Amino acid sequence: MNSVLIGSVSSSAAVLDALIRAGVTVSGVLGLDESQADRVSDYRSLKRQVEGTDIPFQSFVKVTEPALEEFLRASQPDLLWVIGLSQLVPDRLIRLARHGGVGFHPTMLPRGRGRAPVAWTIILGERAAATLFHLTDEADAGDIIAQREVPVLPDDYSEDLIARTNEVLAELIHELAPGIKSGTIPCIPQNDDDATYFGKRTPEDGLIDWSQTTDVVYRLVRAAGRPYPGAFSFLGERKLTIWRAAPAVAATDFGDAECLHRAGTVVRQDGERGIMVRTGDGALWLTEVEGVDADALALGVRLTDGASSKGG
Repeated sequence: MNSVLIGSVSSSAAVLDALIRAGVTVSGVLGLDESQADRVSDYRSLKRQVEGTDIPFQSFVKVTEPALEEFLRASQPDLLWVIGLSQLVPDRLIRLARHGGVGFHPTMLPRGRGRAPVAWTIILGERAAATLFHLTDEADAGDIIAQREVPVLPDDYSEDLIARTNEVLAELIHELAPGIKSGTIPCIPQNDDDATYFGKRTPEDGLIDWSQTTDVVYRLVRAAGRPYPGAFSFLGERKLTIWRAAPAVAATDFGDAECLHRAGTVVRQDGERGIMVRTGDGALWLTEVEGVDADALALGVRLTDGASSKGG
């Protein structure tokens, strides 16, 4: 049994490393070209990962490039691992692998099928998992090969959850290695009646509505954080990206000034803890920000959605 892997992010790198360490034959790697690094959150160069090995490598920008099909025909894989790739791999390429394709999704499938699973897991308080499954025509719907729940801690940011999930994913690969080598791979059907779906997210979805509760705003900051574009707000027309935050105690009195009771208002400053901003039911410490100097975030200054500030 030999494998070819195609991918572009840290989960791709984790699976490739685990396959190699487990002694699974890797007959080729297809990696998203390094020219696309700035366009893909959590990008990893698989080219650099296989340097110094005898594993053939082919870069690509689009999976529909003829060179990919030529590479796969030459590699003659038994399994095609499609890990951490937002592009849809055509069925004709998957069929070139004798035993089909293997996908990965970081949720408890059938729950959480679809896009932006890590961010939605944090925002909605869903369960996380490392799930390997057989690829089919429908996204994230194939028979499950292996699944293990991944703990989601109360203060996890996306980068924390991704790193922990990748560790569990690597463990699954090592445990599955004997079956992968012999061609005995589990097939556990998903119950479509239990399926839920996550929708696409864009960088604009990181815009903060300060009138929401502290918990909701804090979840957004953690979900939109690195390696993603970040949660953000505006000071006038200047964009403020908020990378790190911490809930403050429930706040009912921020001083005598009426303006300090308005959501989005800076109500405290602390050289060590950061800037405290009013939310719908309390306040949030902003502990790491970018785009606006700390001096500009003075007491009484109000952060907005940008459009409201222009409208007065």
